[in-house]
Amino acid sequence: MALIFEAKVALFEALKGLVPASTQCSFADTGKADRRSQVWLGETTDEDLEPVAMRAGPRKPTAVTGYVEAHALVVSPGGPMVAERAVYGLRDSIADACRSIDRAAIPGLLDIRPESASVDSAETTDGAYSALTVRVRVRGRVT
Repeated sequence: MALIFEAKVALFEALKGLVPASTQCSFADTGKADRRSQVWLGETTDEDLEPVAMRAGPRKPTAVTGYVEAHALVVSPGGPMVAERAVYGLRDSIADACRSIDRAAIPGLLDIRPESASVDSAETTDGAYSALTVRVRVRGRVT
């Protein structure tokens, strides 16, 4: 469904304006670890498509629920607590980006919000890192 993609594009545009200037923000994983702080969007899933009304014709109103994964990575020369604190700040930026999206600008969009988050932290020879995955739920209705 194009609705989920359009919501993902709007989320990306909102993120570009909300993440700190020192954080690299990209639409997809660049595969490069040349920044200490990165945010990118990952997998997009249309999970639930359900007809919501019966009417004549080939196109039926459909309730759409999908997900967009937002990822963040922070590498810190300090300890893992510093890296994890920074990644939680990026999680807040992702939530703020969801709230800032103008739902009226995307036809059919009803709701976009973080549903769950997971954080993984570790220490390596390069310092400490913390990785974040936020699952953003997108709900809408298309015809």
